[in-house]
Amino acid sequence: MLKGNEMQSTHKQWTDSHDKTSSRVVPVKALLPGRKGSRYYRLDDVDDLTTESQEIFGDQTSEPARTMRAEIQRVARRPHNILITGETGTGKTHTAREIHRRSPRSDKPFMELNCANLPEQLVEAELFGYRKGAFTGADHDHMGLFEEANGGTLFLDEIGDVPLTVQNRLLKAIDEKQIKRLGTNHYTFCDVQIIAATSRNLPRMIHKGEFREDLYCRLAVLTVETTPLRERREDIPAIIALFLREAAGAIPRSANQNESYRIEEGALALLCQFDYPGNIRTLRNLIYEITSHVDENEAISTQLVQLALAKVNYRVRDHLSVTNDYQSPDDTDAGGYATSSGDVGNMRSTAISTFLSSIASEGDIILPVELCVLRRGETFKQWTARARRCSIEAAHQATGGMQSAAERLGLTRQSLKAHLRRAKRAQDESLFDLQNRSQ
Repeated sequence: MLKGNEMQSTHKQWTDSHDKTSSRVVPVKALLPGRKGSRYYRLDDVDDLTTESQEIFGDQTSEPARTMRAEIQRVARRPHNILITGETGTGKTHTAREIHRRSPRSDKPFMELNCANLPEQLVEAELFGYRKGAFTGADHDHMGLFEEANGGTLFLDEIGDVPLTVQNRLLKAIDEKQIKRLGTNHYTFCDVQIIAATSRNLPRMIHKGEFREDLYCRLAVLTVETTPLRERREDIPAIIALFLREAAGAIPRSANQNESYRIEEGALALLCQFDYPGNIRTLRNLIYEITSHVDENEAISTQLVQLALAKVNYRVRDHLSVTNDYQSPDDTDAGGYATSSGDVGNMRSTAISTFLSSIASEGDIILPVELCVLRRGETFKQWTARARRCSIEAAHQATGGMQSAAERLGLTRQSLKAHLRRAKRAQDESLFDLQNRSQ
């Protein structure tokens, strides 16, 4: 049974407040490469920025951002239930709020419930409410979210985490627009539009018997899919501007003193090239972390961004390592987008490649990551031979020929061949076919 100390409401009502004097978004051009007159980009508190769009994706110019604005407008005009899908951190909650703000129900309640990892009884109590004495610790009547959202919108985040038993009751509530509080036999009519969101692969869950197909059909009357940040990199400067503004606004200042941040061109370029595993949420946390290391009037440097990106990559690597250790290939669809063992390996490889690219300068040659590992039983002589081989192969691929590779490494063609012969003696012959291919 659900205990009284567990009966804490996990939902909240979102109120739309467009106070343009306290929430101003810097336009994209403030952070675009190529700005003349300075090698830094400065975010200044300019009065005329109050007219800038405050809507979701308002300052973002990519094709996916324009498509998302159109999709929001399309579904907001209609009274049907909506399912929002997409990777974690891609803005599904903000999308749901914007849909409500543009809908005919915008003057009615917008209630939220994050269903992730909630006990079955708590989800039921929050959705449908309960009567005093319905269970141990229920010392008062409690109105559920369906009743609180009556006439408005109920947003169910991470709908894929709802237990099957709760899915049955949810299906009935959507079908009949009636709910029954726990501990009663009385039904209450509720006119609620449902917006659900998930980062999981619901069709796969349906196939495995983990999600009801009839519930899916009732939720996915209209669908919207959010786009990962890596597919709309041109929006990253505008998003960085927003988070830098938020970070500056969080610092207590006197009425006549404004905090702002500057960022080097190279640092901005690195941030725009990075593949953010948690999308916008990861970028936001990264910006907050970076600004915590910057003193007043100090620019955000390329070196600082490199260190911050390296820290993100280490976190991703550790997380993926745990995922590999505890998930089998048949039970890895929790994220719904990149969860098979092969996909996890690809995510790790991509993260490492992105980090190496972020610290490499123009003209540098990135060597294979395998050189960071001294294999079991491998001697120093064998490792140096392997490092020699990898360096020559990388130079060969980067320059396009044996002669140019020799020049890039500061060797003659004959010296390069001699290095390969010596490496052959230290390593397995099967690892060396570059010389034969290049002759």
